[in-house]
Amino acid sequence: MKKLIVILLMFVMLFSLVGCSDDDETGGGTAQKEEMKITNINQLRLQTATPPPTIEKSLERENLRERLIRFNDENKVSYIYLLSDMGSVITFFPIKGKVSSVNSMLTTTEQIVTGGYSDNRWGVAIASPDLDGSYGSNGDAIFFFTTEGVYCEWNGRYFLCDRPLKLTTAPLLIYDTE
Repeated sequence: MKKLIVILLMFVMLFSLVGCSDDDETGGGTAQKEEMKITNINQLRLQTATPPPTIEKSLERENLRERLIRFNDENKVSYIYLLSDMGSVITFFPIKGKVSSVNSMLTTTEQIVTGGYSDNRWGVAIASPDLDGSYGSNGDAIFFFTTEGVYCEWNGRYFLCDRPLKLTTAPLLIYDTE
């Protein structure tokens, strides 16, 4: 009896969806389409009236390139200052390499799973497990290695530079190298 009810409900749902479309007799979707046309016409007019400039050199790209070259060096020594929410220096470390996000991954974070049948194929993104087999976020933090190889993780504000700074106040914590 339960199987019969389930089968009947499936047929009712299937037939109720057959008549659905974006452009049914009530005009569904036409208002949005008209607004999209108006927006597109306006944008074309604005692009003609005020075209974007052609630039020969991108300083943004130069900065990104220099940052990548500078910090993608395993022997690079930098200085990280870990800050309180009020901006006081809690501690600082000389670091070797670069600062990384705990959410950086070596493999993709999503996989596409396909399904459907014949002409009606679809894909859905699902979360990928990490290499250790676990799922989920690692929180919102950075990690780095000191020049002595000590792993450090921090979930607060920080300041990074490639030259040591002269502090006017003592940090709250002092790094002990012994």
